[in-house]
Amino acid sequence: MSRTRRVALLGATVLLTTAALLLCRWQLRRLQQRRASNTALLAARALPPLDLTDSSVAPVPGRRLRVHGEFGSGQLTLRGRVHDAAPGLEVATAFRVAGSGATLWVVRGFVTSPDATTIPAIREPTAGEVTIEGLALPVPVTTDAGQPLVRGRDTTWRRLDRSVLRQRTPASYDVYLLLTGNDSGPGQLPSVEPPVLDDGPHLSYALQWFGIALAIAAFGTIALRRDGRGSVPPRGAP
Repeated sequence: MSRTRRVALLGATVLLTTAALLLCRWQLRRLQQRRASNTALLAARALPPLDLTDSSVAPVPGRRLRVHGEFGSGQLTLRGRVHDAAPGLEVATAFRVAGSGATLWVVRGFVTSPDATTIPAIREPTAGEVTIEGLALPVPVTTDAGQPLVRGRDTTWRRLDRSVLRQRTPASYDVYLLLTGNDSGPGQLPSVEPPVLDDGPHLSYALQWFGIALAIAAFGTIALRRDGRGSVPPRGAP
């Protein structure tokens, strides 16, 4: 191998190893950020619920809310869900907050569906004014309007989308309520578990990038050493 190629190989080895180590460090930073966020969310969940009926109170994502009002007629179904190993959909229903013109969308529970897309018969929520409690979560802003899917007369969504909710109920909050309780409560459906607060895949990704960095460094070192040994001229005969 010529000197130019050896320099190029050395430079590529250093560059790629450094890039892999930087990606490893980036994943470790994301892990730290996620853990800090999870700690803050767990602390928020442990606080007493905010009473959203008080007009001076603003809903805070991650906090538990207590709301008085009544369920409306607006409803969305979120496909591709699983509950207790059964496929199905989650049901989101508009909830009119008493004492204000605001609407809070409530994921009030789960219904089974063989293909997690077909909408079955869904029990109506409790009629009249009720007090509900649950976890406030931010309504996502998506680039595909929540990925709607139309089958016959039924439309399901992959996820909630802020623009879709605003079209249906303009005076709606930027958070939705994940209703807690059992099927005897106002939602009349099995409740949906809140999002799991875990470390995610960041540690695994960091270890993978560190392994890639070691592999690149080892390959470059072996290639350079072999070439160095092969370039030594043979000893002359005595």
